[in-house]
This record gives sequence, C-alpha cells and structure tokens, in this order.
Amino acid sequence: MTERESVMTVFAGTNGAGKSTISLQMRDYVGTIIDPDQIAKKINPEDPRSADLSAGREAVKKIRELIRRKDNFAIETTLSGSFALRHMKTAKEQGGHWIAEEDIRWRYGQSLSNLKPALEISDEVTIIDNTSEPEVVAEIKRSQISFCRQEIPTWARGALELYLHNH
Repeated sequence: MTERESVMTVFAGTNGAGKSTISLQMRDYVGTIIDPDQIAKKINPEDPRSADLSAGREAVKKIRELIRRKDNFAIETTLSGSFALRHMKTAKEQGGHWIAEEDIRWRYGQSLSNLKPALEISDEVTIIDNTSEPEVVAEIKRSQISFCRQEIPTWARGALELYLHNH
C-alpha cells in the first residue's frame, strides 16, 4: 500500500479579485477550504477585522490538522504576507504537493514579490488572469512550463520571466 499524498490548493489574489467565487466552484475538487476572512466573520460578524488574530490562529490549527491527516484542502490568501508561504512549505515538507491557482490580476507590490517564491515552492501552478474573463496564462508542473500564453499580462511578467530564466 502506498502512502496517500494530500493536495494543498492556494487561491491567491487581492481582495475582491474572485478567490471565493472560484474556490466555491472548485470545492468538490479541492477539499476543505480555509479562509481566514470567513473565520473572522463567524467569530465577530459586526467587526470581523477585530477577530483577525483569532481567525488566523484558528486557520493555522485547521491547516495543521488537515496536513496531519493528509486531507486535500485549499486556502484563500492575498499572498501579501508570509502566512500562505509558511504553510505551503510545511505541506510540501510533510510529503504532499499542492497546486497554486494564481487566479487574479496582482495589484499590490507585496503580492507580486511573494508570487516569485510561491512559484519556486510549487509542484504545480496554474496562473489565471481574471482581469475580464478567466484565462490561463501559464501552467507549471514539476518545475517545467507545460503551457505559457504568448502574451503575458504585465502583472505576471516579472515573476514568470524570472522563473523562466531560472529554469
């Protein structure tokens, strides 16, 4: 009997970019969805931002449990901090692999700078431009680009060009 590998899917993008819409559409494929914003809304519906710290702790507990059980799961993140990157590394170290669904146009510099290390950590990546209609920009599997659109949107160009240069 072979050991089961779990899959961690990351839906990343700025607020209002469509992460929740896409993740809900893919719920049957990605498993449990961890969204710290939704957890904060459950803790304090009137002022969710005041519950961010508690929501983050709850999300960490859930993620650790899902990794331990080797269950498939997804997280939603703005990728503006190191939260997602830490858990991506932990999930990978535990023997699983994950698919990053970069599903929006990046608007903030911090998100763009974290896209580069996220590409390096990932076993599989699908970058989707959600500027108008969702369109696949590039697919990377096991450090090999399996698809790359001829015209790369400006927001993805820096990270992809660096990745292509390094591989």
